[in-house]
Order: sequence, then C-alpha cells, then structure tokens
Amino acid sequence: MAGGRKDSRNISTGLKWQSFQQSKYPAGRKPLPNPITFIQLVVMLVMHICRKIVLFQPEIKIGIYVSILFFVSLVCDFVPFPESYFSRKDNLLNEYLVKLGWGWTLTIVGTFVYLTSWTYCCSDKVLVRQHLSRMLVGTVVWFFCTTLFQYMEEWFGHCYPPEHGKNYKTKGLCRKHGLKWVGFDISGHAFLLIYCCLIIMEEGKCIRGWERIGELIVRNNEFEDESPLKKLSEEQMYKLKTSYEQFTPYVRVTFVFMTVLLLIWDVMLMTTILYYHNMVQKLAGGLIAIGIWFITYRIWYRMKYSPGLPGEGLFKYSHLKSPRDIS
Repeated sequence: MAGGRKDSRNISTGLKWQSFQQSKYPAGRKPLPNPITFIQLVVMLVMHICRKIVLFQPEIKIGIYVSILFFVSLVCDFVPFPESYFSRKDNLLNEYLVKLGWGWTLTIVGTFVYLTSWTYCCSDKVLVRQHLSRMLVGTVVWFFCTTLFQYMEEWFGHCYPPEHGKNYKTKGLCRKHGLKWVGFDISGHAFLLIYCCLIIMEEGKCIRGWERIGELIVRNNEFEDESPLKKLSEEQMYKLKTSYEQFTPYVRVTFVFMTVLLLIWDVMLMTTILYYHNMVQKLAGGLIAIGIWFITYRIWYRMKYSPGLPGEGLFKYSHLKSPRDIS
C-alpha cells in the first residue's frame, strides 16, 4: 500500500498537465483545439512570412548590405547601369516615400512600439515612454547625421569649373549660376534606408512569441510559482489581458506594414546603389548607419540607464517555446 501511495504521488507531481486534463475531461480523452477558420489560416500564413522577413538575423543582413554597397557600387562606377524609371529622381517611390523616409518609419514603427509596449508593460506609462524614447533617439540621429552630411559637402567642396566658380563659395550660389558643386557628398539615402531597415528589424523582435502571451494569460492558474505572470498584481493582470485582447489585431496589422516598408526600403536602397553617388559615398553612409545601430542596440540599450531593448517589460515571454515549458 505504501508503494502504491508513493507511485501515486510521483504521477501527480510529474504529470501536472495530464492530471489537469483528466480532471476536466472524460478519461482517455484530451481537449481538441478549435477548428481553424480560413481567415485565421490566412493571418497565420501572412504573419509567418512577415516574421521570416523582419526577424532575419541583422548581422547577416548587414553583411549583405556592406557587400552590395561595395561590390555592386564599384561595378556601377565603371559600368553605368541602364537608365530606367527608378533612375529618375522624380519617381513616385523617391518623391513620396524615400524623401519622407524617416517620417514613414517613425509613424509605423512608433505605432508598433506603442501598442506592444503598452501590452507587455501592463499599461505602465513610465515604461511605455521609456520604450518610445528609442524612436526619439532615432529621430535625433537622423536629423543630426543628415544635417552633418549637408554641411560636410559644403565645407569640403568647391564650385566647378574653378575659373567660373571661384566667386561662389556656397553650394546654393554655385548651382544658382548653373555650375556644379563638387564635394564629398555622403549618401544620405544609403544612410537613411539602412538605418530604417535595421530599426524595423530590431523593434520587430518583440513580435517573437507574441501569441504566447495569450496562452500564458489563459493558463496562468495551471502553474504554481513558475509562470512569468505570477509576479503581476491583479490590476496588472487585468490591464495585460485587456490590452492584449484589444491591441493584438492592430499589432499584427502594423507588423505587416513594417514588413512592407522594410521591403520598399530594400528596393530603394538597390536603386540608390545602381544610380546615385559613387561607391565611397554610399559605403560611408551605410557604415555610419551600421555603426550607430551597433552603438545603440548592441551597447547602449543593453545598459541599465537606457531606453532598454524591445520586449523588455514586466514579464518575459519571447524566450518560451510554450507555456508548458515553465511547468
């Protein structure tokens, strides 16, 4: 009898999930998941594709960027690429997207950061503002670098040809008189497009494991002290549940927009590489963008006094494969 009681305790302790199911459902049966509708299937497929694109490893993407900036640009410096619609500066993508590139990125990514951080921070306004401050940092970086590039071109440039342009000391006056300003023009397009792509890829990381938040909320009472949600107060749990249910559809839609924007920026980067600036100018712009990404997301945001990394809230969720892993 003692051995039987011991075995019974071991089974009860080691098979918490199975015991829970047997107490709720008839013996020998397990609950079946609800059937997936066509719309749910489409959403799952679209989100899977978007995750593959946005959550691509940044270090590998950077290697691709640098290689293309160097080798393709070098070839185009000696063998000009045939003219096309994209070689025109007034093409629609350049006029309405690239020239407003940071505005589009700030609006879409900023919305995504707000929706996601409001959820995993359980509506804590201080933490949400802290996460949104990364977009403020990005705005300052964008403004400072693009302004600096313009000043550098003017400081280290001259009006050409010298015999006609020696009296025109500024780029504006030089061009006003139909002459050409020659200076080291760091590619602002290469900088902006690569910087925006890297920000999208970094900020999009908090979508990894997003559905597990819902599973953790539903199954929170099945676990004892191991659930990441156990340390939340009742008010925080209520806010988490409310925000997750309310914002998840918008999080998904915004993530799809981020994916589309990332693809557009990649296409426009190729256009810049094929038609504008020389190799050194494009490589300089790209390397500056990569350097700032590394300083912020790989060094500063990992420090204690910083805006923090995407997905860092009042509980952890992205490292879990399934809520069962915490039992």
